[in-house]
Amino acid sequence: MSGRRAGRELAFHLLYHLDRVEGNPDEEMANFFRLDSGREGDRLFAERLARKLLENRGEIDRLLSEASERWSLRRMDAVTRCLLRLGACEILHFPETPPQVAIDEAVELAKQYGPETSSGFVNAILDRLLREQTLA
Repeated sequence: MSGRRAGRELAFHLLYHLDRVEGNPDEEMANFFRLDSGREGDRLFAERLARKLLENRGEIDRLLSEASERWSLRRMDAVTRCLLRLGACEILHFPETPPQVAIDEAVELAKQYGPETSSGFVNAILDRLLREQTLA
């Protein structure tokens, strides 16, 4: 598994954990990496991605809410919500990652971890977000 792919998967696990527990995100992140350090490169990318998402979560959630039209983030299952946030963060804040790669990676993680319909939903919402950002 490539460093970026493994880093995304590690970031997803961290974000899912943060979505499910209450507590200080920095402390939870430190505990998470203490328990699941992974390869150094994977961990560094995962931590960078997670921190960027947490810094920009309000903006990311707003844009995802606009792109998902009839679905609020609260209504979505936690896996789908986390993968949408992860993909959106990479599209919006990681210019070194081609947007289609960010979408494809989120879709692959949705196939692996999400409900049966999650991958199509993740693909549609992130694609719409990308189109809206391109037009803006």
